[in-house]
Amino acid sequence: MSLSSGLSPLLAVPGLIYESLVRTRNTLYSKRLLLQRRLPRPVCSVGNLTLGGTGKTPLVIHVAEFLLRLGAVPALLSRGYGRISAEPVVVGPGEEIAEAAPTLGDEPALMRRHVPGLWIGISADRYAAGLKILQRNGAPAFVLDDGFQHRRLYRDLDLVLLDRTQPLEKNRVLPLGTLREPVTGLSRAHGIVIQGARQGNDPDAFLDIVRKLNPRAQIFHCVQDIDALVPFSSWKDSTRDGPAAPDIGPAFLVAGVGNPERFRRDIAMLGIPVRGARFYRDHYKPTERDWRQCEQEARKAGAAVFITTEKDAIKIERPPQFPLLVSVQRTRVIEAGAFARMLQDLAWHGRPGHDAA
Repeated sequence: MSLSSGLSPLLAVPGLIYESLVRTRNTLYSKRLLLQRRLPRPVCSVGNLTLGGTGKTPLVIHVAEFLLRLGAVPALLSRGYGRISAEPVVVGPGEEIAEAAPTLGDEPALMRRHVPGLWIGISADRYAAGLKILQRNGAPAFVLDDGFQHRRLYRDLDLVLLDRTQPLEKNRVLPLGTLREPVTGLSRAHGIVIQGARQGNDPDAFLDIVRKLNPRAQIFHCVQDIDALVPFSSWKDSTRDGPAAPDIGPAFLVAGVGNPERFRRDIAMLGIPVRGARFYRDHYKPTERDWRQCEQEARKAGAAVFITTEKDAIKIERPPQFPLLVSVQRTRVIEAGAFARMLQDLAWHGRPGHDAA
């Protein structure tokens, strides 16, 4: 018997309580017995149903880059997980900020690195952060990071990212599974982005389930690939001179992300031998001692280089002596034209939600 199956009876009661509370809260918002606060600018939320690991951050970057190209300098609203302070932070485009990751959180810091024209508002109260940005005459549009369950803030466009390797019908709500809320919550989404390639030519059962849960949403598909493996020093200097799969020899993976096995799989698909890995909890910042232990394990396993993610690299202040490459990931939406039109409609007109989620 596995540990998880042995714990299931112990987790059943708290799981039922949590699910009941989430369902009640969603019902109160849907019936407008709990009121949402609305910013006077269009808001696009990008979120998911599960506890991370779906590739949300690259999709948020993709959305923000597109809005910026439209001339709608966007503002990112985020809670800022992993930062050292709970105080609200607002940073304008081009403003200097020391120690971005500890101040903003690893994911917002990474988004700002990729889209330096962003306004950034970090706070548990995203509405208040948005108002502070507007007081400084910023942001014709907002991107709400990880906002699907943050129902206190009204959004004009609700995008949900799903990973087809994480089955919807067999998953369960926390703590028995990885769902933040019941799968019926997907009915609130205006757009659903399915990440990952379909396997084989069989009927797409995953897509069928999604359509049953939400027959009204626009459905998109995206591919998230490793665009480059860049030496840490070059990545830190914002240069990207590394090929997607350099002849680097065996690798040892170091990461603190929501779905580490997906990271392992992505590296292996490049044809790079993976000799070992040290995976930490999501948002964890390895200490110098951690890096020394990783180096010992890597040398013992015959690895020639570390590979880490950008989300981890953004937190590194003193890199290890062992060679370190950073995996740079990009998102490509297959239905690019339809996705662009949805974002254009948001930026130029604002889009009323079919269920103010």
